[in-house]
Amino acid sequence: MHFDLAHFPDFDDLRGTAKHATLELLMEIRQQIGCRHITHVGHSDHSGPYHRPAPDVSVLTTVPMNWMLRYAAKNYFMVDPVMQVMHLSAHARTTPGTIRNLSADTELPAKSKHFLRDCELRGLGNLYLTVDTSNAHGFRGVTLFTFDVGPEDANIFVEGMRKRLAAVSARLHNVLHGNRNPGLAAIVAKLVTKREIDCLYWAANGKTDGEIGEILNIARWTVVTYLQNAKNKLGCSNRTSTVATALALGIIEMPAITSRF
Repeated sequence: MHFDLAHFPDFDDLRGTAKHATLELLMEIRQQIGCRHITHVGHSDHSGPYHRPAPDVSVLTTVPMNWMLRYAAKNYFMVDPVMQVMHLSAHARTTPGTIRNLSADTELPAKSKHFLRDCELRGLGNLYLTVDTSNAHGFRGVTLFTFDVGPEDANIFVEGMRKRLAAVSARLHNVLHGNRNPGLAAIVAKLVTKREIDCLYWAANGKTDGEIGEILNIARWTVVTYLQNAKNKLGCSNRTSTVATALALGIIEMPAITSRF
């Protein structure tokens, strides 16, 4: 599984760059609802148009760096309830806007419960609420909000937060993935080869033809050829419009919110 990851540990940008709109939105949401952390996962309902190494899933999170390292070391991806949503069949998925209290879910597998206990022990919060969402084109998402709430107050807290959580989750999803159209992207991607998608991805991230060639271990002139082919297939007039069209169609991810590793 490949990820596009946007990571703002503890609502900070460790790269030292200026706060951009995504981080500012996360901080605004935290102020509105008083959560500890936010994780958002965007994913398609079906296999999608992607050819590796393009992403299968987009993740945005504010959890601390040490938790990210532990998450990877423990292979928690396999038991994380938020990630398991992607593997549900279409008819088993919940309606967008549905809120799920993972902390009170007695049907979770034992390993998932252990995962949540570890989250709590590591200071991520003791109440874990997920909200399912979707954009107008059917590109799905799920947001996890973590809180510190006493067990005796949890039920009242959840009921009082339902509308606000649904609203901010939908807003976050549409800011990140509002233009993602899996069906249209799948059709267009059949015309564009894997290598052309790779070149478009790195071009969107500001890499020169020579740098793209080094990353993909191909000649510079080959990169130029791939980008030219993609331009012709997408009916664009230049490199800039080709990248913009690929982004708009969801063939490649938005570089402003992603960091590949």
